Amino acid sequence: MSLDPSTTGARLLERIYPVLILDDEADVAKSIARDLKKVCDTSVFTKPEEALRSFEVIEYSVVVSDLRMPSMDGIEFLARCAAMRADTQRILLTAFADLASLTAGINRAQINLLLTKPWEPDELRAGVDDAQRRFERLRENAQLRRMVLTDALTGISNHRYFWERLESELSRAERYKRPLSLLFCDIDNFKRYNDEHGHQVGDQVLRNVANVLDRTRRTMDTVARYGGEEFAVILPECPRSVAADIARRLLGSVAQETGIHLSGGVACFPEDATSSTQLVERADQALRQAKASGKNQVLTADQVKI
Repeated sequence: MSLDPSTTGARLLERIYPVLILDDEADVAKSIARDLKKVCDTSVFTKPEEALRSFEVIEYSVVVSDLRMPSMDGIEFLARCAAMRADTQRILLTAFADLASLTAGINRAQINLLLTKPWEPDELRAGVDDAQRRFERLRENAQLRRMVLTDALTGISNHRYFWERLESELSRAERYKRPLSLLFCDIDNFKRYNDEHGHQVGDQVLRNVANVLDRTRRTMDTVARYGGEEFAVILPECPRSVAADIARRLLGSVAQETGIHLSGGVACFPEDATSSTQLVERADQALRQAKASGKNQVLTADQVKI
């Protein structure tokens, strides 16, 4: 398979992600780079350790690696690349003699394409070109998904993603009999910001609150804008005994950094609810009670009389 030369130049200009080439023989690595110069920019390495350091800081669309290398074989190298960045496409170059023993390694390294040495330049270019196309599609799909699931104003997860994530976390909690908590929080007196200062100030208040909540959450937690001035925080592996403390810490961080106060309501699985809709309802009830009884506080579902 050969590339259409009339489109190659334009395609190269559009591509900002280079290809990493690894072969412990410098002449071989340079030869691969020469064969690919018409379809992509390349970075050439002869040592796997140096290539991995580069891979950590530079986003490559494709990695082309030799199999047999003294310090780390190509399977191990590509497996590490896959663990760090799954969407980067991985191509393994090897001799015919190695093919029979490669099945398990190919699966472990999640190799996208296997090419044999000596390679045909057209076949190599076509393989890398197809791999770059797959990478670009993955990136575009991921970007579209982020747009669909991200709140446009605040940049955090939106209402749709909240429900996706809550269902997923609840399913996991049920399966493994693990605790799960949910915090609903609402900006106190938010209408005043809009009435006194205008909607632009109100929008900035929402952005500031979202930023602090997202920055101070635990790594495993999910912060979402549920709607209006209301936010939700999903707290996996969080039992009732600590959920309220985490909620108070989060809202305290917002107050300390921005001067904006929030009220919060916390509900827990399995004590307060056994379904996602019940969990949301109980957290919302606790939030409304916190607002009605003085604001700027966190109440748990067990403190609310239904």
